Amino acid sequence: MPSIQLFQFFVIDLDERQVKGGSLSQARSIALGDGEVSDQTYKIAPETAVKLFDAIENESLGSFDFCWIESDRDVLIQLTTGVGVTDAYDVKTLRGSGTAGQPGPALVLGSNVTQLLDGTVDAFDGSADTVGEIWAYNESSTETARVRLVIGT
Repeated sequence: MPSIQLFQFFVIDLDERQVKGGSLSQARSIALGDGEVSDQTYKIAPETAVKLFDAIENESLGSFDFCWIESDRDVLIQLTTGVGVTDAYDVKTLRGSGTAGQPGPALVLGSNVTQLLDGTVDAFDGSADTVGEIWAYNESSTETARVRLVIGT
């Protein structure tokens, strides 16, 4: 079965000590049930929104097992569930490096399932749904963002 090997590692330098986590030698394996992968880079004009992914239009990738989003500029990433029915939105800020062509840290998802929570009554009370669309909005008023989306299923 096809799979993705994901390595996760960080180092924080604090004066005279380091904080480390993860591993550069042991990968987290994510099985790809359908063996399908899409790898696309989008150039997004200043103050513009672009749809990166649509589960209906990209039916073979709709139920993804892996999602990697990276950008060289600061962008807002919107994960939409209940498309055309409830249209619920989960928006994340994805920080770029600030240098054209050099991405910042990636947003990584291990499935297309998200939980929408209201948090007003019971913590973690809400309904699970799947990501139907992924949008990116370039926050810069002057610079074009390069956003890369890798989807695997």
